[in-house]
Amino acid sequence: MQAPAGWALAGNFAPVPDELDVLDLPIEGTLPTGLEGSLLRVGPNPVAPDPADYHWFLGDGMVHAIELRDGRASYRNRWIRTDAAAVSLGEPAIPGQPEPANLIPSAANTSLVDHDGRILALYEVSLPTEITVELQTVGRFDYGGELRSPMTAHPKVDPVTGEMLFFGADPFGPPYLRFHAVDTGGGLVRTHDIELPAPVMMHDFAITETRAVFLDLPVVYDFALVGQRALPAKWNPANGARVGVMPRDAGTPVRWYEIEPCFVFHTLNAYDDGDRIVLDVVRHDKVFDRDPDGLREGGVPTLERWTIDPGTDRVDQAVIDDRGMEFPRVDPRTVGREHRYAYGTLLPSSAEAVPLTGGLVQHDLQKGTAQRADLGAGAAASEGIFVPAESGGSEDDGWVLAVVYDAERDSSELVVLDAVDFAAEPVARVALPRRVPFHFHGTWVPAR
Repeated sequence: MQAPAGWALAGNFAPVPDELDVLDLPIEGTLPTGLEGSLLRVGPNPVAPDPADYHWFLGDGMVHAIELRDGRASYRNRWIRTDAAAVSLGEPAIPGQPEPANLIPSAANTSLVDHDGRILALYEVSLPTEITVELQTVGRFDYGGELRSPMTAHPKVDPVTGEMLFFGADPFGPPYLRFHAVDTGGGLVRTHDIELPAPVMMHDFAITETRAVFLDLPVVYDFALVGQRALPAKWNPANGARVGVMPRDAGTPVRWYEIEPCFVFHTLNAYDDGDRIVLDVVRHDKVFDRDPDGLREGGVPTLERWTIDPGTDRVDQAVIDDRGMEFPRVDPRTVGREHRYAYGTLLPSSAEAVPLTGGLVQHDLQKGTAQRADLGAGAAASEGIFVPAESGGSEDDGWVLAVVYDAERDSSELVVLDAVDFAAEPVARVALPRRVPFHFHGTWVPAR
């Protein structure tokens, strides 16, 4: 076993030891009228990690909730009671759950989706886990037995139809890829198997109004690596790199387009441009090659625009911003439609550094400009989540919410930025009762 560098259990990557409920948090500034709901953030917070083989991607999931209501703020955090976490916490497993879909236990630590009034905590090689907005764990969820394979951590909810589309990348295939649709009533109504030559790590995808876009890239699961790497995945350029396009109704097969080897953890968004598709992604040169942690391979991930042209059978790639960036987000009302604004978290100038986030950036893709929110020296932000204003006006009419860690004070706060004046001081800062470890993804759940 290769020894990990140790960063994933140090500093603000280190887990917090307990669960809290704290009301009436101190607020600097004023929370916007109409901003009523809960920001939920999920990420790894291992109950009892073994430093000899711990990987950041594998820790037990913990959700941190910041509720904003009537101009006040409260905080709570809970481990998600997966079977493994319950055992580590000395609790019984939740009774009556569906059987797991495969041999990989869920850590429920990667992302969250709120669809049809149901909140799912996601872990891409397992079934989802249902939780409540109060952070109680309901248990494994499989759409009444209709879903018996993994669910991606990045489903897409169509803002017009309300349909949720997602894939499952199954390392125990074939098939190694399945595409699913859930209707507005919460029923899984379509499943389509897609042939892939190998069990690749496919973390994200994109949708347009009419099509789905898949990424078959050169990180391949290899179970021969079990016992050698905490995460049995390896950079394998011989696998090739392709972008696949298929109608959302799966009426015709996937059409694949070859590209140069690279890796994409996260797409920003995609939209139809006539027959062409415009796809914005964060591109990594490579991952999981020399570094068993997978993330420090030289170079930095950059925001790029890929234009897929069926007429020329090409994918044209252009850099939007050559600064290191990850965790891209758009206004959820633009998912699958043309977007003007993009939000992201800036990264260090070298991927050889310990993974650490910096400030937040807003791109105006129409003007080709970018603004940075200066959150203070040493501030490290989580992804910025856009919440539309109640009035529902222009695409930037709303707020960007992010949890920000201050290394000097070893503390965290919620910042609320006005997206119309992104570079200005936050309109509100909410002091949190404890530091929130660096996590992956979150979602905004409006007050019900």
